[in-house]
Amino acid sequence: MLNFLYPKLLQIKNRITFKGEGSYTKLLLLVVFGLLFWAGIFIVFYRVLHYFQGIDVFGDFLASKLLSMVFLTFFSILIFSNVITAISTFFMSEELQLIISSPFEPSDLYFSKVIETVFNSSWMVILFSLPVFFSYGIIYDQSGYYYLALPGTILPFIFICGALGGGIALTLVMVFPARRLKDVLFILTIFFIILFYVLFRMLRPERLVDPDTFFTVIDYLSSLRAPTSPLLPSQWASDVLSSLLFQRSDSEFGFNILLLWSTALALLVLLNWFFNRVYFETWSKSQEARTLRVTRQPIFNRLFSVVLSPLPRSARAIIDKDLRSFFRDTSQWSQLFILGSIVLIYLYNISVLPMEKNPMPTVYLQNIISFLNLGLTGFVICAVAVRFAYPAVSLEGESFWIVKSSPLGLKGFLWSKFWVNFLFLVVLAEILIICSNYFLNVGGFMMLLSAVTVFFMTFGITSLSIGCGAVYPRFRVENISQIPTGFGGLVYMILSVVFIALIVIIEARPVYFVLMSKFSGIPLHGFQLIQIYAYFSLVLILNIAVFLLPMHIGLKKLSAFENI
Repeated sequence: MLNFLYPKLLQIKNRITFKGEGSYTKLLLLVVFGLLFWAGIFIVFYRVLHYFQGIDVFGDFLASKLLSMVFLTFFSILIFSNVITAISTFFMSEELQLIISSPFEPSDLYFSKVIETVFNSSWMVILFSLPVFFSYGIIYDQSGYYYLALPGTILPFIFICGALGGGIALTLVMVFPARRLKDVLFILTIFFIILFYVLFRMLRPERLVDPDTFFTVIDYLSSLRAPTSPLLPSQWASDVLSSLLFQRSDSEFGFNILLLWSTALALLVLLNWFFNRVYFETWSKSQEARTLRVTRQPIFNRLFSVVLSPLPRSARAIIDKDLRSFFRDTSQWSQLFILGSIVLIYLYNISVLPMEKNPMPTVYLQNIISFLNLGLTGFVICAVAVRFAYPAVSLEGESFWIVKSSPLGLKGFLWSKFWVNFLFLVVLAEILIICSNYFLNVGGFMMLLSAVTVFFMTFGITSLSIGCGAVYPRFRVENISQIPTGFGGLVYMILSVVFIALIVIIEARPVYFVLMSKFSGIPLHGFQLIQIYAYFSLVLILNIAVFLLPMHIGLKKLSAFENI
């Protein structure tokens, strides 16, 4: 097993000790922003738990419920993440061609791949969950015994998720042998979206802010118990820590910790048996699976030729290639289904907000939420862009030299990538902002302001994604999902969040002037009008700058790029 893990350990060591140009700067930025994110999570949970602690009778119950919801969320995320990672690790890794053809012990391969899968799927979740558990320990004045129990609880929990995810991955590849593994990811994602949406709607979270839907306190507390189950490992882990935090019986702690460890070990043994029975046959079939060729249909050829006919011939070739590559890669289709489910849930939650039961005037509250919705929509578009627009340059892979030496040139290449992604993002952004404002029943001013602001904001978000992707290209990756996870993806997310926040902050004052004038019936005076024009001009200048500068810098860096 160590022979299989040793190259991975060397790879991690080399990444840490690499002293290339700007490596210390990158490390410093990662540490600083990681600590800031840590601090933000800790402060939020610390304040919430401090508030819960001050509530008589129900405070500990609410804190315990929050802990169980945290573990349930981690359980769902880790299961899905382990399935995706297991398919990639067990079947898509380039080293498998060499390993399968050489003599080895199947158990060594199994345990090395399980450890690799669990580590790759869980390290970020664990890292950013520590502030949550630390805040619980500080608020409830825990001793060192609590902090020693944390790894003893989290370790079997993540291995349970890894074993379940690995078993699901092996089963899917065994059941669907005639398709590529990316097609399996497509089917899996559809299933996960349906399951996630059903579970989410079963909770009916909008009721929790509407006291009129509960006849008694008991009804309210019963509704809070909805997502818990004694059969879920997430509940076992929550009960282990709750027995320490809220001074419950030692027998509850011992029973649940033994339940976690025994289940983890049993699942790993069962998965080892299952792996030895099916792995080599499924791996062989996965290498021979046929490819799904949707774009070979005549209707697609005619559609592409009509849509792209107004464009120059050189740009048309690049865009046509990108569109065909997208439709051929079913793993990217699955991202669209995830995106669609998120959009539907987002719009539904907006539509069920009980604003009429808020003591604040409904019209005033509608406009406040609509304005804050500007920033939230921007963040959604930013998150979508990091998955679709940011990898656009890196997707050329090792054939990038062909693009660089083609008559199109790098400038035409980058702008072709920009416009394809901009059209997709701006349509999504306008659907989100217009539909959510429609559900909020806002006035014409906020509807127009939101639509125009989001339209111009999308120029900057798309430019930042393409520009940062050109500055930090990653042409050699095994999986497209690895492209946004590097330093460049972090830089893009930080710059995009700052850009969106600045737009919202700058527009806040002129919007306040206009709405107050509308509600009070007092017309705007001269100085207010000057401020309104000045602030909106500043927003326009900021949008133009963020639209042009990243593309210029990306083109300059990409032109100087030599190694692929």
